[in-house]
Amino acid sequence: MGKAVTISKDYGCGAVEVARRLAKDLGYEYIDKSIVVDLAKKMKTSAGKMTTYEDGVSLGLFKFIDKFMTQAKVQNILSDDFGYVDDAGYRLALEGLMKDLADQGSVVIVGRGGQCILEDRADVIRTRLIAPLEFKKDFLSSKASITKDEAETIINAKEEEKKRYHEKMFNRYHNDPTLYHVTINLGLVSQAATCAIIKDLL
Repeated sequence: MGKAVTISKDYGCGAVEVARRLAKDLGYEYIDKSIVVDLAKKMKTSAGKMTTYEDGVSLGLFKFIDKFMTQAKVQNILSDDFGYVDDAGYRLALEGLMKDLADQGSVVIVGRGGQCILEDRADVIRTRLIAPLEFKKDFLSSKASITKDEAETIINAKEEEKKRYHEKMFNRYHNDPTLYHVTINLGLVSQAATCAIIKDLL
């Protein structure tokens, strides 16, 4: 069983591509938004409702991202058929799921505050992937076929939501360098080299 790897990321920096590549190279399980579905099952609510909660109930932004970047159905996010998720219950369920994944090992976990929940685990490598704004605008605009101005709007909104989420749920800043074994600038380091650096930490 290999160590678990958490990846915290700047939005639009290409970290998901790195995480998928790392998981494939290592033969690890890859977990990102699918963790929301697992968590929703534990909370007996909908994945859409949970995602809305995590991202600050920014429905306008969700519609915009849905149009350009995902296949998610906005009606799932707007559904009121399921119960409200309170902070304490959500935090408890997420903590349990993250610890289960770390116990399992051989997994790459993207986002969801894994670096905070698993901060004290010696069997977890915590990484942060970042990039300059111009790099992220270029990457996201190319990937989503949108303008750089639209990309910047999404990036800024998502980063603000992430900041609020981590402060509210964990009372931590997601960009606190003490949370991580390593922080890598994808604007300066290739995806292949980034994977190699993380592998060396395992």
